[in-house]
Amino acid sequence: MTEFPTGSVVRISGIDGGRQARSRMLALGMTPGCPVTVLSGGSKGCRVRVRGSDVVLCCGLAAKILAVLDASDEGPRCTCCPGPRARAS
Repeated sequence: MTEFPTGSVVRISGIDGGRQARSRMLALGMTPGCPVTVLSGGSKGCRVRVRGSDVVLCCGLAAKILAVLDASDEGPRCTCCPGPRARAS
C-alpha cells in the first residue's frame, strides 16, 4: 500500500501478515477486493479512505496490505461495495 501515490484508487488483493495484523485490517473494513483511496502516503505510513471512513495506518501495517490499481483486472473484486466495477468473484 505504501508504494501508491496520493490520489490513487487501489483494490486490496491480500494481507501479508499474521493473524493479529489480518484481524486488525479486517476490523477496519479492509477486506480483499475492497476499493481504497490513498489520501496521503509514504514510508512513514499512510492515510486512506475505505468504505467512507478515513483510516491512518502506520508504516508496518500499511506495508502488509497488498494492493493493485482498481482499474486492473488482477485480484478479487468486492461484491458489497457499490459502483460499476463491483462484481462477484
